Amino acid sequence: MKRLLQQVPLRIWLQLLVAVGLAAFIVTHLQVQTIDREENSVVQAAAKPRAVTAAKGQQELPIESSFQTVSENERYRLKLDPETAHFLVEDKRDGRIWRSYPDPTQWADETTMGSWRTNLRSPVMFQYIDLNASKAQPKDSNFLDEDSKISNLHMIDGGFRLTFTMPSKQIAIPIEVKLENDSVTTRIIDSELQEGSLSLLWIRLYPFFGAERSVGQDGYLFIPDGSGALINFDPYRTSGTQIYREPVYGADPAYTVNSSYDSRKRVAAPVYGIKNNQTSFLAVLEAGSEYSEVLASPAGALSSYNWVTSQADYRSSYQQVTNRDKGKFYITYDKDNRFHGDRITRYLLLESTKADYVGMAERYRQYLMETEHLEPVKPAADKVPMNIVLVGGDKAPGLLWDRYIKGTTTNQAMEITKQLYQLGIEHMQVLYRGWQKGGIGASGGLAKVDQRLGGDKGMKQFIDYAHSIHVPVYLNADYSQNTTGAGGFASRRQGVRDYGGTTIGNLASLKFVNDTIIGKDIKYYQSLGIDGIELNGIGQILTSDYNSKYGSTRAENLNMQQDTIKKLKDSVGKVIGYGSNLYALPWLDGITGLNEDYSYDLFSNAAIPFVQIALHGLVPYTSVASNERDQFHIEFLHDLEYGANPSYTFTYTASEEWKDAEHLHLYSPAYQAWEQTAAQEYKDWNEALGDVQDQFIVGHRILSDQVRETTYSGGKRIVVNYGTIAYTDGDVTVPPGGYAIVKGGTNE
Repeated sequence: MKRLLQQVPLRIWLQLLVAVGLAAFIVTHLQVQTIDREENSVVQAAAKPRAVTAAKGQQELPIESSFQTVSENERYRLKLDPETAHFLVEDKRDGRIWRSYPDPTQWADETTMGSWRTNLRSPVMFQYIDLNASKAQPKDSNFLDEDSKISNLHMIDGGFRLTFTMPSKQIAIPIEVKLENDSVTTRIIDSELQEGSLSLLWIRLYPFFGAERSVGQDGYLFIPDGSGALINFDPYRTSGTQIYREPVYGADPAYTVNSSYDSRKRVAAPVYGIKNNQTSFLAVLEAGSEYSEVLASPAGALSSYNWVTSQADYRSSYQQVTNRDKGKFYITYDKDNRFHGDRITRYLLLESTKADYVGMAERYRQYLMETEHLEPVKPAADKVPMNIVLVGGDKAPGLLWDRYIKGTTTNQAMEITKQLYQLGIEHMQVLYRGWQKGGIGASGGLAKVDQRLGGDKGMKQFIDYAHSIHVPVYLNADYSQNTTGAGGFASRRQGVRDYGGTTIGNLASLKFVNDTIIGKDIKYYQSLGIDGIELNGIGQILTSDYNSKYGSTRAENLNMQQDTIKKLKDSVGKVIGYGSNLYALPWLDGITGLNEDYSYDLFSNAAIPFVQIALHGLVPYTSVASNERDQFHIEFLHDLEYGANPSYTFTYTASEEWKDAEHLHLYSPAYQAWEQTAAQEYKDWNEALGDVQDQFIVGHRILSDQVRETTYSGGKRIVVNYGTIAYTDGDVTVPPGGYAIVKGGTNE
């Protein structure tokens, strides 16, 4: 026997040693847990070598025959692969599948190598930094590139729970996945999240849910860029590494390093989605959206797959000032504090007949009605309300002192309203801006009406007249900033501070505003008899606040903003938000300045009215005022396409008086130049949209590069033609630069 062993070649001995070592490693390090459904328990089992070590090809992805059903209902089945922690959802009626990883039928053609190849296959990606080291830089990683394991895998009602453990990084990420009706939710469980010497910056959980290649697919990515935008699946795209990445609700001013975000269209709705042939989903960031970003990558940028996901942020870089006078600072992160709260994403799985952006928006409308209890509007008249924005005053900066510009007194407001009413604009609402001392740029505690405009007495008289012809009056207010010193405000004491301790302009701590100013102003508004408030700032600007006395987290600020809006609504009457984020929706009676555009990125293909489809019939909205348009007629068509209400911004004073105004940057605000145009436009608007105010938008089609069609629940269609040649489809002809109103399938 000894002689036989001596005759074994050295090459064979080395192979045996390697095999024994690998087996020992697998047994001791690569344990996963499989689910025993009969006993509803967890069984430990030795795993095969992870996919990261697999040969290139199909075997890199989960083997779907090994998936186990963990939950199902009448329509859907949730299945888990316990070895990789990936899951899929199957529609039991038609066999459609939504996967948490790239479509395996297309994997053979994937050419991406290196870290992005393992990123694509990993159930979780993360970024970390070693803040104990000098000049540390953030580093990206994923579950497969680490010495990782899946632990604590067990069933819960509707799904499963597990923890991604990365011992080499001392990081553990606990998650759960549940099937609920027509949706699947993923949750990062904050209370069990673990960090060691390294600090987490962000986590992307199942970032390639629904990821698809472009070849042979009819699909697109939906991103919440402004009103919404599409990134079409394009096999010939050459976009380099450019991707979409935006913080939900805009950048946090307390982390000024990210100020470059401000140049792009703000994300007002916490949503995104993918359409691929007849399989589609809409993702809603249900918890933690204020600490999230939306990322979208078209095929050809980072891989051959089109994907869109959310990124849960746990820390953000900030500027630590070292010499304020010399403007010196350095960029860093805080090791001891991170953003807290569970992060929940709900993937709403759409019916095959609703697998497009209209279906996504309709499902989001349904979601808002179910979760926020929004109800269809009840129009006060059969004509759309026209917003008449009246500007009281502003200032023109001077060398020694500022010059006050008197725009519209209360008597003049009465005259304008009367004239417009006589011209046929019988259903309007007046939004009075710049009524306070200091004019349109003054913010904070606003009472009282500037005496130069007529004071409180003049305002009451105007309101009484407006009410006599059934015209509601709203006063504009901005409590996010304080430029008046109201309540004894001083930015160094009650101002919002960034994480480095620096005050941010005139932003006022919301706790101070609520404690000191809001209550007094509410009583004042009630004494005037106004119908409501047009609210700037609150609902639009969301910030963390590191004021030592009045500070709040971004999540706390969001909740306070909601409470403030509700308080104003309950006590004053109605609240109209200006450019509001959709977390303000439950308490808003309308939105002015709702974004109708997108950021025109090279990788985006078209703007869509996603937000407008979701809101029409629930919350009235306007875009920019007609006399503020860059292209008057084109933007009129755009408003008709998007179902917006009409709006004008007027002053009584001649337009030339406003050329040096500090805040009102409007070439022609004088109402005398616009009253006839407004009356005619109002007539046209009502013909198109007057009878659909309470109807939902149920269809929107891009008929050609220059022609769009919007369909309402009653069957009415509006077809607009932005082009220079006529468009004809059957009996419908739309002239160049014109529109057609179609009812019941016939040209009206």
